[in-house]
Amino acid sequence: MRPTQAFSAEAEHRPPPCAPPAPVVGYSLVSQSRQMRVLVAIGLALTAYFLWWFATSNPVGSPVLFWLLVVSLAFKLLRMLHEWYHYVAISHPVVPAAAPPAYTVDMLTTACPGEPRDMIIATLRAMQAVTYPHTSYLCDEGDDPVLRAECARLGVVHVTRQHKINAKAGNINHALQQATGQLCVVLDPDHVPSPDFLDHVLPYFADPAVGYAQVVQAYGNQAESLIARGAAQQTYHFYGPLMMGMNTYNTAQAIGANCTFRREALDSIGGHAAGLTEDMHTAMRLHAAGWKSVYVPVIVSRGLVPATLAGYYSQQLKWSRGAFELLLHVYPRLFARFSWRQRIHYLTLPLYFFSGVVTLIDVSVPVTALLTLEYPWHLSLPEFALHLTPVLVLSLLIRYNAQRWLREPHEQGLHLTGGLLRISAWWVYLLGFVYTLLRVRVPYIPTPKDGELGNEWKLSLPNLIAAGICVGAARYNHYFTHTPYALLMMGMALTNASILLAAVLMGQHRLLGYFTRLLTGPRPGRRLLGWARNWTGRLWAALLWRVQTAALLMAALVFGAHALLTVGLQSWRNQKAPSTALVWARTGVGKVRVGVGAEDATTAAAGSAARPVLASYRSAGLEPTTAGLAEVFLPAVPTASGLQKALEPLDKQGSIPLLSWEVTDVVRPVAGWTPAIELIRRRNKPLLLRPLIKATNPTAYRTAWRQLVARFQATGDTSAVWVWTPNHPDSLAAYFPGAVYVDWVAVDCRQAAAQGASSAARYADWRLPLAQRAELSSKPILLLLPLPTQQTPHATTRHLISHYPEVKACIFDGASFLTAGR
Repeated sequence: MRPTQAFSAEAEHRPPPCAPPAPVVGYSLVSQSRQMRVLVAIGLALTAYFLWWFATSNPVGSPVLFWLLVVSLAFKLLRMLHEWYHYVAISHPVVPAAAPPAYTVDMLTTACPGEPRDMIIATLRAMQAVTYPHTSYLCDEGDDPVLRAECARLGVVHVTRQHKINAKAGNINHALQQATGQLCVVLDPDHVPSPDFLDHVLPYFADPAVGYAQVVQAYGNQAESLIARGAAQQTYHFYGPLMMGMNTYNTAQAIGANCTFRREALDSIGGHAAGLTEDMHTAMRLHAAGWKSVYVPVIVSRGLVPATLAGYYSQQLKWSRGAFELLLHVYPRLFARFSWRQRIHYLTLPLYFFSGVVTLIDVSVPVTALLTLEYPWHLSLPEFALHLTPVLVLSLLIRYNAQRWLREPHEQGLHLTGGLLRISAWWVYLLGFVYTLLRVRVPYIPTPKDGELGNEWKLSLPNLIAAGICVGAARYNHYFTHTPYALLMMGMALTNASILLAAVLMGQHRLLGYFTRLLTGPRPGRRLLGWARNWTGRLWAALLWRVQTAALLMAALVFGAHALLTVGLQSWRNQKAPSTALVWARTGVGKVRVGVGAEDATTAAAGSAARPVLASYRSAGLEPTTAGLAEVFLPAVPTASGLQKALEPLDKQGSIPLLSWEVTDVVRPVAGWTPAIELIRRRNKPLLLRPLIKATNPTAYRTAWRQLVARFQATGDTSAVWVWTPNHPDSLAAYFPGAVYVDWVAVDCRQAAAQGASSAARYADWRLPLAQRAELSSKPILLLLPLPTQQTPHATTRHLISHYPEVKACIFDGASFLTAGR
């Protein structure tokens, strides 16, 4: 073989040179991402501590109301964590280094009967003004002759169809049967693109894995009404830091407007996916098929937001019904084909509309608590505020720090209008959720782009009714009780009512216009309003700048202050705070105590005090070390030695004594009590006193009770806790000694037991009269009960406190009794 032939043979078998790597879209984290991650880490630490404290503080009150509020709290924390999850990964897409090829491009927009022609024509003209070579299409569902003529004049391809299925998705797919471009841009008819629209988008398609590229959806009619302003505000964070975070996770969302698709990608899934939220459905299928998505954070078009409640609610009903449909029926089928970040994304994104259910919970729980006098949480309200406030402060700090990545300067702010509008749509989101569960169809109707700005009272009726119920419940409860929990529920109900009424006012455009003219008509009013607007604008800008530049310092201060207060509180509890027994005796705060009672058994020997007490516990099904409370019935004038013998075994087993005795001498109720009072003072341990005064009239009763309390206080004793036992619900007002003379209220249910009434029914007759008196509604309740025959005392107690959280102690009759002090 000749050398040249050998060389030729080697060349034939040599592997071809490696092809250059395909261009890839990269992502560059923003310069302040490290600061944001530190802020989120601090926020997570505070949130974790709050959840740990809440879970270990035994906060359950009414079980149903408790778990409803837990759902509400969990949803709000989930939304907060969802934002933080994206804030730590905010990035800009990096155009591939390779020059993009020349693409053939189709730009499509739609038209439906009833949409303003002028708006559609303006969009068509802007499409034709886009500088990159392309073909424009109008997908006209109504085959409007005016639009057909305008398309012919502008050089736009007019497409219509006879068989109308799958709404917008079907309309677009029908036009794509004629379009031949490698890329296609979908625009809503109210979104006007800028001439350089395609110049910002096409370079990213040099990466062959990119299936679509979405740009910012900006608006130009925010000043048209408060509804328009609120609807626009709801999108600012989404198209700013949230979508920029989705870039990093390959979960950038396709929106129904301003999205550019690779035709090959659309064809691989059969075109645009149908549905009320066809854009999200299409994105899900493209991601499941392995295509990448890119978010380009530039404003290259402007559209319109709904300016009326009718337009806004119609849009939100369509979106909520469509989003829940995707979550419940499409997401499970595509789950296995998603990346784990896409699984998180498509699980949490539709839950935005679950806020309707959560708002209903937020409104109904305080109302229910106020009407039934049952409260969801039993915990220290100051401690709740101590641990939750830092989480809220960090949440606001992180959110405002993220506003540096909003798209336009005017987007920064509190966004209160958007928040009020979202809350006002709770019943719309709730309808969307219920319609999904019941499979009720919602027609695909384009969001109204125009409408008369009148007063929209009918659409505001659900919020007016809810606000009225909140106010009525607060007013009703105000007659009965003023406990801290009741005041908290009243505050929550009135806050809800204020928010709902403010949202109602936003939809009354004529009324708002009248007030605006009234304020701005006189020249001084215009000047004052202008000055206030400028001053608040400058103040907010300065505050926001300070928050963004000193965010880490502020977060460190919040974290440090919370840590110091928490450590200080715990140290105070360990060193200076009163014992849990004393706190319970004084306030009822703490675990509910259960014990045995003693009837008047004058034949019991004082020297055998310990044996009857222990026998009484065990006969009642209680262990002495866990009962925590025991009644001792005293003679009218006890001796110090007899009282000491009675108290010693109780002190050893850790029970708090309840001393009961009859007072027959109402003129001198403390005669002969001096040695016993001195013993109680020296003992200096919590002790409940329940005198049963035998007075012939209310005045003598109240006078004798007050003399008893004053005599104990005169000796310097601080351990005595006074338990008042009214004889009948109708005598509360006449015989009540006064709030400063009573610490507890005891309700004797033993007499009603003879009539066969249940424990709950016995106390129910007393509950409303007690709640109706403000000075009594805040007092803890001690129930005197017969020994149950069908269940244990602890089971009976659990049943009672689950329905009546104000009950803090139960005393059951024992089989053996104790008489002391003889």
